[in-house]
Amino acid sequence: MLKRDPVLHPKKNSRETTGEKIFNVVNVLFMLALCVVVLLPMLNVISVSISADRYVAAAQVSFWPKGLNFKAYETVFESQKLLRSFLNTVLVTVCSALCSLTMTSLAAYPLAFGKFYGKRIYSLMILLTMWFSGGMIPTYMVINKLGLIDSLASLVIVPLVMAYHVVVLRAFFTSIPASLVESARIDGANDFRILVQVVVPLSKAALATIGLWIIVGRWNEFMNPILYLKDYRKYTMQIVLRDIVLASSASQYDINMESTALGEQVRNATIVVTMLPVLIIYPFLQKYFVKGVMLGAVKG
Repeated sequence: MLKRDPVLHPKKNSRETTGEKIFNVVNVLFMLALCVVVLLPMLNVISVSISADRYVAAAQVSFWPKGLNFKAYETVFESQKLLRSFLNTVLVTVCSALCSLTMTSLAAYPLAFGKFYGKRIYSLMILLTMWFSGGMIPTYMVINKLGLIDSLASLVIVPLVMAYHVVVLRAFFTSIPASLVESARIDGANDFRILVQVVVPLSKAALATIGLWIIVGRWNEFMNPILYLKDYRKYTMQIVLRDIVLASSASQYDINMESTALGEQVRNATIVVTMLPVLIIYPFLQKYFVKGVMLGAVKG
């Protein structure tokens, strides 16, 4: 009986070179410095918002609260107009995310699976919008012609479809086996049914990633509300936050800025309230976000 010679596998060198060690140390130090730069201002904002008046007035609060005081948050949540702006922002963000994901999926599907004349021209037209947009003034004129000035609908329509999102979702769609789509077609399913029942369920990671981008973008949007909204009752949180931080028109939001310390605390409390929804949503979408970014970039 013949015996096979054992296959010798070369041992991998697990020891890091000097260059790799230096790179790892520098990388860790850089990330720590980045965390400090990002977190310290946030800690200061939170600390000032919940510190006692006398410490805030004396500028003795840095990165740790002194004498817990939640009066600023009571002032923020007692303002009906502030709450209205919060609800306006939530409404615009949710509607924008749902509508944008729907339109982006409908635009990316034919690019990935469609077989029709002029597909390259269609792709080129979408890509051109990434480099040459219509511009602020033409967009404003279109919204004005549609009669959507001073309407929350304008904040949903203007950024409805972004070419970058279409390109990313199309790249993810192409990673789905074409045999699944062909099998569905053989079974008699039309393109809309294939998109809804086959492609979308397999693209949760990419859709969650793009959805997170849209949510963060709409929540923090400042320029479009400034351009298209005139009535302060329809203002979103970012405009209200601007007014409160500048203390230029805080009285119209039912906020008493007579106390310097309270004014500073209210400004910081408003910033915290603005940040919280995104910070709460992100942990639930984190796994989809990482997976969507990785799978959308690698095919095969």
